[in-house]
Amino acid sequence: MSKLPTARLIAAAIAFVLGGCSERGVLEFAMPDPSATTHTIWVANFRSDVQADASGAPPRPLDLSFEAVSVSVPTTHAPGKIEWPDGPPDASTDFVTVGQRQFESMNRFASDVARSDQSWLNETLVFVHGYNTRHAEAVYQLAQFVHDFEVPVPPVLFSWPSAGLTIGYVYDRDSALLARDELEATLVSLTRNGRKVVLVGHSMGSYLIMETLRQIALKGSMDIDRDIESITLMAPDVDGELFREQAMTIGDLPTPFIIMVAEQDGALRVSSLLTGRRPRLGAQTDRSIVGDLPITVVDVSDLAVGGEFNHKIATTSPSAIAILRGLAQQGPPGTAPVGALVVLSNWPCERD
Repeated sequence: MSKLPTARLIAAAIAFVLGGCSERGVLEFAMPDPSATTHTIWVANFRSDVQADASGAPPRPLDLSFEAVSVSVPTTHAPGKIEWPDGPPDASTDFVTVGQRQFESMNRFASDVARSDQSWLNETLVFVHGYNTRHAEAVYQLAQFVHDFEVPVPPVLFSWPSAGLTIGYVYDRDSALLARDELEATLVSLTRNGRKVVLVGHSMGSYLIMETLRQIALKGSMDIDRDIESITLMAPDVDGELFREQAMTIGDLPTPFIIMVAEQDGALRVSSLLTGRRPRLGAQTDRSIVGDLPITVVDVSDLAVGGEFNHKIATTSPSAIAILRGLAQQGPPGTAPVGALVVLSNWPCERD
C-alpha cells in the first residue's frame, strides 16, 4: 500500500473525523410520483429509536424489529448517487419513503420476503452496511444499489447499531460484535425452506459478516456452503491476519467469494491508523493478502471517482456501475442476483 506523507495523512484523519464519509439523512416521507420507481427494502432492524446527538452514541437495542420500507427513486436519478431532499421532499427529484409496514415476528418477515420473490432464483440479497452509517442512510444506500444494479430478488438490509458518528469507530466495532447473534438469526430464518442468501457487506459490515459466519460455523446453526450462494465484501475494514483466521474457522467458503479492494481508499487508511497501523483487507491489492483461499480479489482502484476517501467505488462510481452491470448482462443463466458483483469471470483480476 502506498504511503501518504505524514502531514497529508494527519490532514486526512482530521477530515475524516470532522467531515466523515457518509451523508447525513433521515427517511423523508412524500406522496408517490407516477414516473418514479419504487423498491421495497426489507429491514431486519437492530437499532434503538434514539439518534446520536451531542451527548454521544445512542443506547443499543435489546431485540430485532422487522419492517418493509418502500423507497421511491426519481427518474432524474444519476447512477451512484442518492438524491437526498434539499428542502421539502419531492418524489419527482428525491429519494423518498412512500410507505412503511412492520412485522410482528421474524417468521412472518421471512415468509413475506420469500413470497415477494418474483424471480426463479429462490434467493435473497442480504446487505450489511458499514461504519458511521445511520439507519436512513443504510436504507437508501441499499435502494440505490438495487436500482443501479437491477437486482431482481428481495433485498434485505441488516441494520446494525452504528452510532452514525465519525468519532464512534470503537463504539461501532463493539456494536458489530454485539450484532452477531442477530445477524445469525436473520440468516438462519431467511434460508429456511431451501432459500439461499447472496451476502454483501461494505466496510465494517464485512467484519460483522465474517465474525457471524465464524460463529455459525462453530455452532453449526446452518450449512454455510449450502445456504450462502455467494459473498461479496466491498472495501472490507478487516485486519488481513484476522480475516484469514476467520476464513480458516469457517472452512468451506461459498463460491464465488469476492473481495473488492482499492489501494487509495482513504477511509481504510484512517482505520489503519486507528488500529495500530495494521493493513486493512480492503486496501490491499496484493493477492497474497488472502493466501491460497479460494477468493477472487478485484482491484477497482482505476474506477475511483476522485475525492479524499474512495470508500464506495463499486457502488458510487458511474464507470464501475456501468462496467459491472455490463458483466452481469454477459453472465450465464442462474447467476447470483447481485449481478456483476459476482459475475467476474471476464474481469482483469487475480483469482485461484
